[in-house]
Amino acid sequence: MVGAALALPDMNKLLAKLNGRLLPLRWLRVLRERSRLDEVRVFALGVKHEHRHTGTAAAFYAEIWRECLRRRIRRAETGWILEVNEPMNRAMQALGGDIVKRYRLYEREI
Repeated sequence: MVGAALALPDMNKLLAKLNGRLLPLRWLRVLRERSRLDEVRVFALGVKHEHRHTGTAAAFYAEIWRECLRRRIRRAETGWILEVNEPMNRAMQALGGDIVKRYRLYEREI
């Protein structure tokens, strides 16, 4: 295995409508309406260091894109991409994405 990607439907819209109440039968609403979801979240996408710059990440992006088009997904969100991860940020911008938040790690000895 040289890499992995995980993109899932964004269930937050459906769960917000439930107002924190899943029981007794509200979970049925989630099951019924999940086919109407039109947004996904790309939770993780990574390629082993020795296989970067070989087109593997681009293949993951392309497959996610194809699947989104097939399922009529209109929006995809990528999250938790560090500010210093320039290749990933450039790739997301090349696909039409906008950077709306910056994630940084700070280190300090205690």
